[in-house]
Amino acid sequence: MKNALLVGRFHAVTRAQSQWLASLASAPVDRLICVVTSANHGGTRRNPLDVATREEMLTPALARSGKPFELVRVDDVPDSATWVEHLVSEVQRQCGVRLTAADTAVYSANRDVDALFAARGFRVVAPEVQGLTPHELVQRVVEGKPWEDEASVEARAVFGRPALVTKLRDIFKQSLLNDDGELGHLRDFLSYGAMMDASLVQKLEDLLPYVKPGCLVDKGCGTGKLLVELSRLYPQSQLVGVDLSREFLRVCDENTYATDDVSLVFANIIERNVEPGSATTVIYSSVMHEVHSYNGYDVTQIDRALANTFSELAPGGRVLIRDGVSPPAATWRLRLLTPAVQETFARFAAEFCHGRGAKFERLSADTVRLSAHDANEFLCKKDYLKNWHIEVHEEFGPLTLEGWRTALVQAGFTPLHLHAYANTWIVQHRYEGTLEVMDDAGAKLPWPATNLVVVGQKPE
Repeated sequence: MKNALLVGRFHAVTRAQSQWLASLASAPVDRLICVVTSANHGGTRRNPLDVATREEMLTPALARSGKPFELVRVDDVPDSATWVEHLVSEVQRQCGVRLTAADTAVYSANRDVDALFAARGFRVVAPEVQGLTPHELVQRVVEGKPWEDEASVEARAVFGRPALVTKLRDIFKQSLLNDDGELGHLRDFLSYGAMMDASLVQKLEDLLPYVKPGCLVDKGCGTGKLLVELSRLYPQSQLVGVDLSREFLRVCDENTYATDDVSLVFANIIERNVEPGSATTVIYSSVMHEVHSYNGYDVTQIDRALANTFSELAPGGRVLIRDGVSPPAATWRLRLLTPAVQETFARFAAEFCHGRGAKFERLSADTVRLSAHDANEFLCKKDYLKNWHIEVHEEFGPLTLEGWRTALVQAGFTPLHLHAYANTWIVQHRYEGTLEVMDDAGAKLPWPATNLVVVGQKPE
């Protein structure tokens, strides 16, 4: 007998999901095994509904397929390496079906789940279900926005219960405070997300020594890979990911976390995103320059973000910032060593910051003279060609290291750690052999800092 193994948390059934489940009537399988994961979790943003309510919506939706089906509850286990075996054994224990790679196709929208089953020889089918995700449907219910047309018949009945809606709103009480529209919709998300994830190891080395467990907020969480690592390292902590890109939040929702207490919030990171005094650590990783760049290059927006973060943190809580940094004021010379770099500089000088451009003096065919700030901005972005139309308008280093110290103090923080450094990989793979950096007298300079790490603590 051919089995279709459906794996998911299913904390809501959207209209599109329900239609997809019904379409399995024509699938080349004899039986549906629907596993409801995180069955031991409920009452959190990631799994707001208890398992019985989830099954209440799933049962009639599965029945419409016309296929025999089984519903299996599977609790989470801390070790993902044993998760497939745990799930398969629970299916056999609860309904007597022994799943094998030869007779089972796995249907899942979770990339981590797909990879785990594929590694064990199972055929994986990644269904494309259009419309809202379950998380987005629940969010609409909580916010009182129109949701009925996007919900299945069963979900409309469940979410039409006033007591349940009240409970959901309590769970989601740290809701977004604004709805400013989506950021970054012109990006190539695959390349941009991969670029951000590639620096994850360095980010962890920079940030982990300063994390205070409790409630960890990742502002501008992107693909959520930092949240995944935080969930594994601090499984007893509450995690909140905030982003102004629904595309990235969809990716985040597919991740597998080591804790159930993960909240994903569509919001502007400049604003207050969690309750006052509730956070122990707030992280801005590679996003503070966007706070500056997408608000008219207004440094007071950084001040505003820090002030709101100060409010969010409990006494003794910390803000962690990892980003680009501007060098101290000076005049530099750049020797552009290849025709490609010379061409890219010409584009940068004309297009930077929406046509504000970079003022420079040409000293020779391959050497230019300009401010240290603008020279460093060129170095930082000259290789980001796939998203050039976005990156050329961002100012990667809005403040110097001392400027960050002043900003922390102004917001009420005690500076704990300020450090700027040149990333060795970037120097070796992007700088060396493409250009040289000199002072205004022509003497060669060390490579400028590519990153900074800033830590501020709220007084006890």
